[in-house]
Amino acid sequence: MQYLQEDQYYINLYDLFTIKKCLRIINSEQKGLQKNVNEIYLYFIKGEEYKHKNERIKEWMQGDREKQDYYDNTAAPLNILCSSCGNKLYSDFKTLEDYLDKPMRMLFFFPCKTCKLKKAVYNNGQELIFEPARCPKCSSLIEEKHTIKTKGKGKIITSIKKCSACGFNETEIDDLDKSHAEFEERKNKDKELLVKYRSEFCLSDEEGQKYVNYTTQLKTLMESIKLNEQKQADPAYQKAKKLKKLNVVELEKLLAKILEKEKYIKLTLDKPEMGQYVIIPFTVQESDSKRKEYDTIANLKKLLKKTLEDTNWRLMSEGVSYRLGYVYGRLKGYEREDDLADLIRIKIPKDNPIIVDEQGPIY
Repeated sequence: MQYLQEDQYYINLYDLFTIKKCLRIINSEQKGLQKNVNEIYLYFIKGEEYKHKNERIKEWMQGDREKQDYYDNTAAPLNILCSSCGNKLYSDFKTLEDYLDKPMRMLFFFPCKTCKLKKAVYNNGQELIFEPARCPKCSSLIEEKHTIKTKGKGKIITSIKKCSACGFNETEIDDLDKSHAEFEERKNKDKELLVKYRSEFCLSDEEGQKYVNYTTQLKTLMESIKLNEQKQADPAYQKAKKLKKLNVVELEKLLAKILEKEKYIKLTLDKPEMGQYVIIPFTVQESDSKRKEYDTIANLKKLLKKTLEDTNWRLMSEGVSYRLGYVYGRLKGYEREDDLADLIRIKIPKDNPIIVDEQGPIY
């Protein structure tokens, strides 16, 4: 038995499915659509079929490869004896069973040359017990008779079932020559479909890659539009858009002017840390000798938070520290509006957003 085929077999099989699918669409209710709409619809159908083509073919080949390997390399069980005469039997035929809900297994047939009986045994040693045929009407045992007649180059198999209990009688005729002819006719029609429609319905690698690139770009665009719509509806993002985007020079000028009014002098910004955010250490000097250390820290912290509230800069969570008249800390600068929106966003509960910043809730 040959399960694994040449690559072209699977390519033809997949392309044939694509062609028949497109023809069904053309001949279905889609026929009522305008021509340009129908062509666009078919373009996406053809493109999606192309996208999955290689993966599906690999799956088919892998499945047939596993079947072929199992069929070729599964050994027949040993020491099978005839139930009638006790002779040792040897297999002359095997067939692979592969059901969706059961693991693969091989069924071997062992004929006895002496008494003409036959055994069927699976590769795990389990014997297949043939149940006698029963009448579909009364469930009594029925008589089965099979005859084979030659017809031209083919054969006709006649199967007769008779029930002596209820009179049930059924005859089935299988014309192998006719079945073979019908099979060949279907195969020839499939070949004609491939020749006639492959170039129309099955995208080439160049055409398929253009489709993949186009749909990838389209998906990115749609995600961008959706994200932008979400941002426009997000109060936190709208608040972030309104913040003043200050560079370091503008920040220094703003802070120096306001801090000096509150007697914090000689503002110095040190070397920044460059990462996802810009983090700048700073120092100022306390020029109000009457202010206590605690008041110096608390007042500066409050002043910085208020001054930076409407900007893209924030005092870092560790706050500020004091030593011998020097007050120091770190400032964090945000460049992306998304980061600023994350900074001021909190939702409690999910369907009732409350926007907060470091000064408290903003309803």
